[in-house]
Amino acid sequence: MANARAATAAAVRPALLAAAALALAWAVVAIIAVDPEADPPTSYAAALPAARVADIAAGLGLILAGALAAAQPRSRRVGLLAMLAGSAWFGADLEGWQDGPSLLRSLGAAASPFTLALVLHFTLALPRGRLRSAAARTTTVAAYGIAAVVTLARALFRDPLLDLYCWRNCRDNSFLVDADPGIASALDDIWVWSALAIGLVLVGFGAHRLLTASGPGRRVLLPLVTPAVLVGATEAVYAVALLRTRLESPDAAGFAAIFLAQALSLALLAIGLAWTVVRVPRTGARVARLASDLGEAPPPGTLREALAAALGDPGVDVLYPRRGSHQLIDADGRPAELPARARAVARIARGERTLALVLHDPVLLDEPELERALGSAAKLSVENEALRAEALAQLHELSASRTRIVEAGDSARRGLERNLHDGAQQRLLALSYDLRLARAGAVADRDDELVAVLDTAADETATALDELRELAYGIYPAVLTEAGLAAALATLADGAPLPVELGHVTRVRQPPSVETTAYVTVAEAIGDAARRGASFAAVRVAREGGRLVIAVDDDGAPRSSRLLHVADRVGALAGTLHVGDTDLRAEMPCE
Repeated sequence: MANARAATAAAVRPALLAAAALALAWAVVAIIAVDPEADPPTSYAAALPAARVADIAAGLGLILAGALAAAQPRSRRVGLLAMLAGSAWFGADLEGWQDGPSLLRSLGAAASPFTLALVLHFTLALPRGRLRSAAARTTTVAAYGIAAVVTLARALFRDPLLDLYCWRNCRDNSFLVDADPGIASALDDIWVWSALAIGLVLVGFGAHRLLTASGPGRRVLLPLVTPAVLVGATEAVYAVALLRTRLESPDAAGFAAIFLAQALSLALLAIGLAWTVVRVPRTGARVARLASDLGEAPPPGTLREALAAALGDPGVDVLYPRRGSHQLIDADGRPAELPARARAVARIARGERTLALVLHDPVLLDEPELERALGSAAKLSVENEALRAEALAQLHELSASRTRIVEAGDSARRGLERNLHDGAQQRLLALSYDLRLARAGAVADRDDELVAVLDTAADETATALDELRELAYGIYPAVLTEAGLAAALATLADGAPLPVELGHVTRVRQPPSVETTAYVTVAEAIGDAARRGASFAAVRVAREGGRLVIAVDDDGAPRSSRLLHVADRVGALAGTLHVGDTDLRAEMPCE
C-alpha cells in the first residue's frame, strides 16, 4: 500500500507542477495586461492604485496558496480549487486588456464568472475537498451549471459593440456566432440574480458551518470560512448594486469600494489557506507522537484520552466491534451506537478485521491519515484496548445476569408469599370458622366428646395458621412491598432475638430489588449478631447521592463468617459490602 501511494504521488506531482506553472503564467499575463494609463480605465486595477494592489494580492495569493496546499495530499483538492479561483479572478483583467489578443480577452470574459462558483465549491468541500452531502453537491453543480450556461450563451450571442453597458471589452468577441442584444441582456439579468443567490447561499452555509462546528473544528475552519463568507457578502452587495444601476464604472465610489472589499476578502482567504497548510505538519506530528505513545503500551483504558490529546478534539470517542456480532461497545464495555449527528468515523484495522472505530471531528483528521500513522506496535495497543473492552462487556453481562437472577428469585418469592396468603392461609381461616360453627353445634347438642375433638382441631388449625404466616413472612415480608423498607425494618426489629436500635432509615421508596437486598442484609446481620452473643444491634439506612448505604453495628464477639449470601446479593446489584468484626456496611446503586 505504501508503494502504491508513493507511485500515485510520483505520477501526480508533474501534473501539479504543470498546473501551478500555467496558473502563474496566466497571472503574470493578467498583471502585465493592466494599463494604469488607459483612458477610460477598463478594469478596477487600472483605475485605482489600491485596487491594483488588492487585485494582485487576491489572485496571485490564491494561486500561490493553492499551489502550497496542492503539494499536501490531505489538501490537494482545495489547493486546486484555490488555484482555479485565483486564475478566474484574473479573467476580468484580461478582459479589459485593450491592446491584447482578442482570443485572450474573450477567454478572460468567459473565466471571470466562475470565480464565485469556485469559491462556493471550495467552501462547501472544506476541509478535504470532498462534497460530503447531497445538498452540497447539488448546490455546487447548480452554481457551475448556471455559470457555464450563461458564459457559453453570452460568448455565442453577445456583441460588445451593441452592449450599452459595456466597459471592459467593448470591441470584439472571438466566440460570437449570432449577435442578439435581447438574449445578451436577459443573460446579464439572469447572472446578476444568480450571483446574488449564490452569494447569499455562501454566506448562509458558511455561518451555519461555523456555528455547528465543534470548538477545535471551528478554530481550524475560521481562517477559511470567514473570508469565504465575506466573499459571498460582497458578491451579494455587488449584485444589488448592479440591479440598482446597470452602468458599472470603476470611477463610481460605490463599485470601487465593493471591488476592494471583495479583493481583500479573497486575499484573506488565501492567507487563511496558507496558514491552514502550515498547521498540517503540527497535526501530523501529534498523530506521530500518538503512534509512538501507543507503541509503548500505555495504561489500559487511555486510548480515547490519547486520541483526544493528539487531535485536539475533546469530543473524540472510540467504539469497538464485538467479535461474532454487530454490536458496538465503548472502552468501558457498555453498549454503544454510532451517533446520529454527523461525525467522521475512522476505521482502525488489522488486515480485514476492524479493531476500533474512531469518532472524531472530520475537520481535524481523516481515516487515511490515521491509518498511515498507526504502525503495527500502535495497532497492537489498540487491539489490547479492544480485548479489554470485550472483557468488560462480558463482566457487565455477567453482572446483569446476576441481577436478573436475584430479581427473578425475589419475584418468585413474592408470588409464593401471595399464593400462601391468598390460598392456603384463606382456606385455613375458613376451616377455623367452620370448626367454630361445628363446636357451637356440638355444645348445643351437649356432645362433650365432640366438643373436645373440635377444640383440639381448632388449636391445631390456629397453630398451622401461625406457622404458615411465619413461613410466608420468611419467604417474603409482605409489609416490604406494601409499606416500604422503613416499615419492614420496624417489624423486623420488633420480632428480633435481641434489642435493635433503628437509627435513621430513609422512607424514600427504592427499586424492589434494592429494598429486598437491604432487608435481607439487615436481617442476616441481626441474626449473626444474636448468634455471636451481642446484646444489641444498631441499624442505619440512608441514601447518599445515588447509592443506598446500610450500616449495622453490634457488641458481639468478633465475626467469623463473611456472610457470603449477603455479599452475593449485594454484588449482584453492583454494590459493595464491607464486613468487619462487629460492623457491616453495604452500598448499592439505587437509581
